[in-house]
Amino acid sequence: MPSRSQSAITTYRALRMGVVAVALLLMVSLVLEIIRTGGLELTSISASFYSPVRNVFVGVLVATGMALIAIMGREKSEDGALNLAGMLAPTIGMLPTTVGPSAPGACREGVAKCIPFSTLVDVENNVSALLVLGLVALVGALIYVLRTYGAGSVQLRRMILPASLWLVSAVLWTSARELMFVHGHNLAAFCFFLLLAWVARINALDPPEGPTVMGLRPQDYQRGYQIISWAMIVTIVLTAIYDIAILLRWLPDPYPQWFFVAESLLLALFIAFWALQTAHFWHDGVPDGAAGATDAAV
Repeated sequence: MPSRSQSAITTYRALRMGVVAVALLLMVSLVLEIIRTGGLELTSISASFYSPVRNVFVGVLVATGMALIAIMGREKSEDGALNLAGMLAPTIGMLPTTVGPSAPGACREGVAKCIPFSTLVDVENNVSALLVLGLVALVGALIYVLRTYGAGSVQLRRMILPASLWLVSAVLWTSARELMFVHGHNLAAFCFFLLLAWVARINALDPPEGPTVMGLRPQDYQRGYQIISWAMIVTIVLTAIYDIAILLRWLPDPYPQWFFVAESLLLALFIAFWALQTAHFWHDGVPDGAAGATDAAV
């Protein structure tokens, strides 16, 4: 029978491999949809919500969010970034991107972009349920932290950002829902990938030590993290610039599939990062200084 520590390491391996697996599932589903339609018709991966890929798209983001929250990162900032990204991932899936007036039954007259009326009931139910679950999870975490570490603990202070994200989201959802419908998805997706780029950067700044797998040296892992983090940052910045240029009408005839290409690159980098980190922590499960790694058993 494996030891408890070995079981924990095996669990982390499975979690990381699961993140890679569900991301690959989304990629395969997208490829199959492109083959079915005889070409790339989706203007973005987010637009797959309105295609046969929808169930895979939403399911993958929910599963990914739960895994990111469960995986422990370094205490100072990595674990917090993973938790925030994990909170945003289901939102990206359940609060879809908007469509233009050309979509059948989409927007009422005078509205440029919206979520189709036929989808609004689903979205309102799903996002509301997600907010309720978030509140329950935060209250449960608060009780656990207060009982285990006390009111003045650093663990309690680390709950401020997740609680603030939930509070802002809940206030906007109840008082500015139309604003959330129009901008919520894009903002959540932007912050999600920015947080993951930051996580990759943190790994690049912390040189790997100890035994490695796949025949890679510690500096090879570090170089891989650096390439992934910079590639993510550059892609995010270029996408933001392109989006601004479209809004300001600097590009009168933009390439409609640009966002699909950019999101596909970010998805590939996401898979590469988790595959690399799975190999990196194959023997140890979590990095040195991971949140909770030194806690006493309770």
